[in-house]
Amino acid sequence: MKLFFLLILSVMFVACESANSNEAQEMSETSAVELLTDIASEEIETLIAKHNADGKVVLVNIWATWCGPCVEEFPDIVELKQKYKDQLEVVFISADFPEDRERALQFLKDQKVTWETYMKTGKDEPFINAISNDWSGALPFTKIYSKNGQITSYWENKASFETFETAILEAINVNL
Repeated sequence: MKLFFLLILSVMFVACESANSNEAQEMSETSAVELLTDIASEEIETLIAKHNADGKVVLVNIWATWCGPCVEEFPDIVELKQKYKDQLEVVFISADFPEDRERALQFLKDQKVTWETYMKTGKDEPFINAISNDWSGALPFTKIYSKNGQITSYWENKASFETFETAILEAINVNL
């Protein structure tokens, strides 16, 4: 009888270890993507060019957790990223203050963002100018690039799902 119980315990132990191993692998794959990486103003153009080289339209969205309109439009952008996943790359850049990094990270997780996003570093003015000379610094700010790197749309303030989708489709169809 003791042998039987030992056998059962051994099987349960192996099963638990296997489940833990699978969970660890899934967590490892998720954490392989840095969810919130620092980005300096001089790195933004290179990042956009990298995504354009992959043949994708690039939507850059500057947001912050303390910005109500940013938080309101965020789920729409995530949904559109999923809808056009083969044609669209979304680059989220948080303008949160460094001390709010954990809050921004938790927000990204709550929104089910699974791709690399960024947190601005450095002074505001050079960052704003690196994104657009026409940007006042108001949040949210969105800029969309066609596959060949041409700016097709940009705007300050919150936009509707329809506005985002129309602008994305316009960028997808540029030079086709």
